[in-house]
Amino acid sequence: MVLYILTIVLAMVGIFLYNFFVNPADYSLTKNIIFTILQPIIMIAWDGLWAFIVHWILPGKWFSADSKFVDVGKKECRFYEFLGIKHWKDHVLELGFLGGFSKKKVSNPNDPEYIKLFIQECNVGSTVHLVNLIFAFPILFCFPHNFSIYFVLPAACVNAFLSLLPIMVLRYNIPRLRRLYAVLIKKANRQANLQNQINPTNQKTSQTDS
Repeated sequence: MVLYILTIVLAMVGIFLYNFFVNPADYSLTKNIIFTILQPIIMIAWDGLWAFIVHWILPGKWFSADSKFVDVGKKECRFYEFLGIKHWKDHVLELGFLGGFSKKKVSNPNDPEYIKLFIQECNVGSTVHLVNLIFAFPILFCFPHNFSIYFVLPAACVNAFLSLLPIMVLRYNIPRLRRLYAVLIKKANRQANLQNQINPTNQKTSQTDS
């Protein structure tokens, strides 16, 4: 959280200093301050729009635990490991906690249904950040040229960077969660079969009653 906020603050300071001292458009101090403060507000609103679209418009089956739409391959995971993701992934901000579901910590590692939901949340989260990354720059066309180039463009670059890191972290976690889910399902099936062998009478009784 601290690094995330610090990145945004430093970006805002850089945008302000450049436009106040270097920008040939020569905006006034008041305009520079207002335009700089507007940047995170614009980006948060823009990201929120696309997050809404992913959550409520795209089919939910695309993000299920066994969905191929958001499949993650071994080569992709090895690439993330090459980038040293194991050393910095815990420092990347993710916003799952806002919905009461943090994707940094598996709270119920022995519950298959929880792991299934966890995978789905990771799929949704990574897709939201990917869409935010892709559409970080078309917003430039929504504003006047000078404002877009000198204020919105650098903010969009920072927004794209802050979207890229969570994508890598979430997608890196998905294959591990799928393997854990498969193990838990096999374990549950073995326990069910063992229980049926121990209590065959109860099984027959329940079948008769049904």
